[in-house]
Amino acid sequence: MSQAETPFIETDLREINSTFSEFIIFLRDFVLILIVVFFIRTFVITPFQINGASMEASYHDKEFILVDKFSYLDFAQDMSDPADSPIWAYITSIWQKIPIHIGDPVRGDVVVIKPHVDKTREHYIKRVIGMPGDIIRFESGSVSLQVAGGTGFVTIHEPYLSASNSGHTYLPDYIEGNQFLIPADTYWVMWDNRQNSADSRQCFQNCFWVGTNAHFIKRSNVIGRILIDFGYFNIFSEGWLLSNGKFGWTHAPRFLSHARQATYPELDK
Repeated sequence: MSQAETPFIETDLREINSTFSEFIIFLRDFVLILIVVFFIRTFVITPFQINGASMEASYHDKEFILVDKFSYLDFAQDMSDPADSPIWAYITSIWQKIPIHIGDPVRGDVVVIKPHVDKTREHYIKRVIGMPGDIIRFESGSVSLQVAGGTGFVTIHEPYLSASNSGHTYLPDYIEGNQFLIPADTYWVMWDNRQNSADSRQCFQNCFWVGTNAHFIKRSNVIGRILIDFGYFNIFSEGWLLSNGKFGWTHAPRFLSHARQATYPELDK
């Protein structure tokens, strides 16, 4: 090999090494991005799309929402799923040993839950009505609560219910009794659309087969609370682009201005 060819070979080798280094850097950055995205979706915030009219008129079919997981973060909870792989179950068992507890669901919160009752539909959007230790009672279409440690029942005021749902919260005919003591570490949740609902009143499917304990949602099955409402639009639907040139939303975004939380001052009296 002549001396004249040597610089050309050295230059070519530098180019190959440079390309390989760039690929390694890209791969490193890509993996880091995946780790960050996984961390955010698992522990901080996750997007969902509502399917159905179960929360009408508070939330609408097809709306996009952002769910806040961080506010309910509790590594002491059993975060495993019966369908999880052994590796994932092992990882969650390690998380349970980390002493991190940010917070728990609050009465009135609109939450996303995973009750493990239907493999074709894993997540549900509900409102927390009963807290651990409460006694909830259904009578004449209304909901009454005896809060944990309290005496006497108080009928709660639910302004988020539509006119067709207000005063129409009933139990299925096959349910025995009209009041329930909510066990520790569980919650009673219901849809805002009380006449078209499969919630704690119905054990989410059928109380005949799963028993009375299925009325209640375990703390570990509460994924997070609704944070942001992005609304919904479909550019292919009729009326989205109006004749006057303005955009029309199927459901306009409300961002933080929606019924994601409710208070019940009557319970504090």
